[in-house]
Amino acid sequence: MKVIKDLVKLSLVLLLSVSIFSCSDGEDGAIGPAGSEGPAGTQGDQGTQGNPGDSGDPGTANVMYSDWIDTEIPVLVASPNTVFDIEAPEITTEHLDRAVILVFGQRRVADGATGAILSTNFQLPVTFISNGIYRAQILSPSASDKGVAVVRIRLDTNDGTNIDTGNYLQRYRYVIIPGGQLIKSASAKSTVDYTTMSYKEITELFNIQ
Repeated sequence: MKVIKDLVKLSLVLLLSVSIFSCSDGEDGAIGPAGSEGPAGTQGDQGTQGNPGDSGDPGTANVMYSDWIDTEIPVLVASPNTVFDIEAPEITTEHLDRAVILVFGQRRVADGATGAILSTNFQLPVTFISNGIYRAQILSPSASDKGVAVVRIRLDTNDGTNIDTGNYLQRYRYVIIPGGQLIKSASAKSTVDYTTMSYKEITELFNIQ
């Protein structure tokens, strides 16, 4: 009798186990519909401003420059000063108002050993003890008699005597740096002062050939 009772109990346990496992292996139900969107969260605090970046290199796309132009000042001049004009139709009224216009003079001599031509360039104005002061003045089209802007080269002797080496500087060229790039002043201390730069520095800065 005891054996029969044990068999009945064992059968009930097995049936219960099969029922439990059968329920756990059923297929997943269908995904229910999405719930409604919750309210937007509050805006976070604004982050601190980053440090300003370094200034970029000056642009070169709009910089213009002339060819080298031979002087028209002769060796001997029967006066203590003289001028000659270089027509510069590229110089506009806007350039005269906002651009930086630089003028350079060039001294060319032959090397005694090789005969090669050696060039030295000077930004005007420049003074030579034995030759005088070379200056450049930019005239607007309305101020010149040529109908276009003019770069006027002026030479004055240091002592008021007549000029006897007028072509010490034999060639000239001008460079136009547009875009409101102002010469350094009390109100623009961070602006580059191009008038203090050498010819080499200017040509490297603006990729002038």
